Amino acid sequence: MHMKNLQKSLKSILQELCSGKSILVGVSGGADSMALAEILHRAGYTIEIAHCHFNLREIDADSDQAFVQNYATQLGVPFHTIKFETQSYADKNQVSIQMAARSLRYEWFEKIRVERSLDKIAVGTHLTDNIETFLLNSIRGTGLRGLRGIKMENGHIIRPLIQTTKQEIYDYVRSQGLDWVEDQSNKSVKYHRNKIRHDVLPHMKEINPNLEPTFNRNFKRLGRLDAFVEQEVDRVWTSWVNHTDTALEISISKIKAHDFADVVLNRKLDVFGFNPTHVDDLLNTLNTNLFVGKQINSDQYLMTVDREVIYLNSIEPFVLDQELLIDQNTSNLQEPLRLEFKRSSRKDLSFKRDHSIAYFDLEKLRFPIKLRRWQKGDRIHPFGMKGVKKVSDLLIDNKIPLHKKDHVWVLESQEEIIWVVGVRASERFKVDTNSKDVYQINILK
Repeated sequence: MHMKNLQKSLKSILQELCSGKSILVGVSGGADSMALAEILHRAGYTIEIAHCHFNLREIDADSDQAFVQNYATQLGVPFHTIKFETQSYADKNQVSIQMAARSLRYEWFEKIRVERSLDKIAVGTHLTDNIETFLLNSIRGTGLRGLRGIKMENGHIIRPLIQTTKQEIYDYVRSQGLDWVEDQSNKSVKYHRNKIRHDVLPHMKEINPNLEPTFNRNFKRLGRLDAFVEQEVDRVWTSWVNHTDTALEISISKIKAHDFADVVLNRKLDVFGFNPTHVDDLLNTLNTNLFVGKQINSDQYLMTVDREVIYLNSIEPFVLDQELLIDQNTSNLQEPLRLEFKRSSRKDLSFKRDHSIAYFDLEKLRFPIKLRRWQKGDRIHPFGMKGVKKVSDLLIDNKIPLHKKDHVWVLESQEEIIWVVGVRASERFKVDTNSKDVYQINILK
């Protein structure tokens, strides 16, 4: 792709990615995001700019924030910024700084998108980023999912530069006289990604000067292959499992009869914390005649092998003081309840009167929402009623048997109950005539 065709090429891609015309652009100040914002602005999109200050680089981060704000002012577009306590978040959630920054960034972007009624969120991930991610995943060990590359579109998030190289981006910003800021940590070989960027990729390009176009073709093929595998795995898994109130039951005979049982189990048990070593252990056990009673556990789940089925349970049943946080990107839960989370436009939704489905105005919610057991003293403003009511009274009114009351769950947003799950939703978070986006939660059988 020649530099002079970059604007034209991306305009064509954007027409496929964004049917609307309003986009929130995540801009760090680097060449990638500056190029993206400029191209979107020139292509006639209504853009707003969002910049994250991660509180990690002190003076440099303050300078970057001022630089991006000045650029937004020059364009005459709305500017949003926020300062995160990234290190504290990483420590609290026991994740890396990079993962902490990613979670904080995307949750905030989505909040702005909803509040400002924007169509998409655009970020400046490019082809060279994608290649580096592929190599990192390959070195650390990964399945097909880790090799397919970063998706161009994932929900509301779009990555229009994902087929554009870093060099093409530099050529573009220089030709247009755009300023940008360089993150000095990008030049260091302290981090694994930067070692790949500065030491590994140059040698690979000596072997294949057309490295980027080659990887681009590979990503497209692997992406299609991964989508096919996922579809087939879902079909097989559905025929293997039976959901009960206490466990997930997986048919042993069907596992043993399938030539690709390892592929299906690796895909489907991953969400429960089981890795390929666990799966190999399970399959090796099933090949013996002494598998009954075998137990394999992950951090939170236990598989117990019986004569005909494998029982998958939570290791420790949730107790009253345990909680589960659900972020905005969660699409479903398996434990402790089987829940499905969906978003849609109000105009596209047909409402059903069903206790297993709840609808909320997305703008009224604040994430993460919390799932926990109900407690004495809990109160809710029940849908369709005036005033607040004790959850204990609500359960009596709905004739919930005594032995089932300990299994009643509530969902909270900012310490306020939005749903006594399966019983009654809150009036305060209801969908009304002013609602734009709906957050729907389904109880799965």
